[in-house]
Amino acid sequence: MIEKTVRLSCGPARAFTLFTAHATEWWPPSRRHTKDPTSEIRMLESGRFYERAADGTEVELGRVRAWEPPTRVLLDFYPGTDAEHPTEVEITFTPQDEHTVVVVRHGPTASSGELFGQRVARFDASWDAVLSALATACERQGGLDEV
Repeated sequence: MIEKTVRLSCGPARAFTLFTAHATEWWPPSRRHTKDPTSEIRMLESGRFYERAADGTEVELGRVRAWEPPTRVLLDFYPGTDAEHPTEVEITFTPQDEHTVVVVRHGPTASSGELFGQRVARFDASWDAVLSALATACERQGGLDEV
């Protein structure tokens, strides 16, 4: 199990919206699966989580299993595995004073245990990059409640 934490200088609603609706704007280019640094990353309450390159190529990144604004998102996560062997990612958004603590918990499912173990270092490094970029986006946009 990987657990990563970042403290953002914004409220939980804004942090949730940045993570779920605005990932295209800040997700690190080195962590995009279409290899297109301008690709769109979409996480939808309806269940889809995907990336679309400028040429229309799509990569399914997972499935949204729980959508609980502004406190939690739970995903079946396909990067590093596939739809038949998803890992599980839970992202929580907890208020702390005028900030938000974002915690990412990433672990195996019954079908991905061996694959998760083989890729844990890659997942660990990826979440460091993603959460750093999220913190930078939150700082850059300023304010506590608006995106």
